[in-house]
Amino acid sequence: MEEVRQTVADYQWWLYALLGALLMFYLWRALAARREAARALFKLEREQAQGRYSRNVSVMVIILILMAAVFILSNPVLPPFAPEPTAAPTPTETTGPLAEPTLTYTPPPPTITPTPRPTKTRRPRPARPTPTSDTAVTPTPAVHPPNCPNPGVRITAPGVNQVIRGNFAVRGVANIANFQYYKIEVGQGPNPGQWTVVGQLHYAPVNGGVLETFNSGAYPPGIYTLRLVVVDQTGNYPEPCRVTVNVQR
Repeated sequence: MEEVRQTVADYQWWLYALLGALLMFYLWRALAARREAARALFKLEREQAQGRYSRNVSVMVIILILMAAVFILSNPVLPPFAPEPTAAPTPTETTGPLAEPTLTYTPPPPTITPTPRPTKTRRPRPARPTPTSDTAVTPTPAVHPPNCPNPGVRITAPGVNQVIRGNFAVRGVANIANFQYYKIEVGQGPNPGQWTVVGQLHYAPVNGGVLETFNSGAYPPGIYTLRLVVVDQTGNYPEPCRVTVNVQR
């Protein structure tokens, strides 16, 4: 046990540095999981993020316990030293006709005074600044289905203000009288000035299925508007269905 304590005392600062680095790493992961849970729109994503947050906090508690153990092993409290009892004087007789017993005093053994071990003082760790934000927190708009008046021209997914990432399946209905083809278009902002066709023209009607796959990763993050245009045999089309989404990485 003494060898273990001495080894920990010799390498305590290396152990503090290693445990401190691990503590900061899991603190960063816990904060990231907490932010992800706050931004999650769905219950399953929020529960997964909260689970990661709890696991990271548990590891941080274990690291703090290990740091406390290193401190205790590196700075033991010495037990009080008990001096040995003083030997009683031993009477010694001297021979002779008128000899009287004399006492010979035996001095006690020297008292060993323990040399106090210098205690290493730890520099106080500077307080970690609390991160502040220069911008006000903007509440996330509620997600709701788009308002499309024509039942044959409807987008059911994504919803208005929904956050999308990567490849996203645009679902809905594209089926009007004298159907010829339909297309999905995208424009930047809530009121785009120009539109770009997503994918290609589709010549088969769709009733409650996948209309097109939108690769949002090909666009910079921001607000975009998707619209469904269904064209009949005469080249005319009813009012398109539009939905505004939030593209993120």
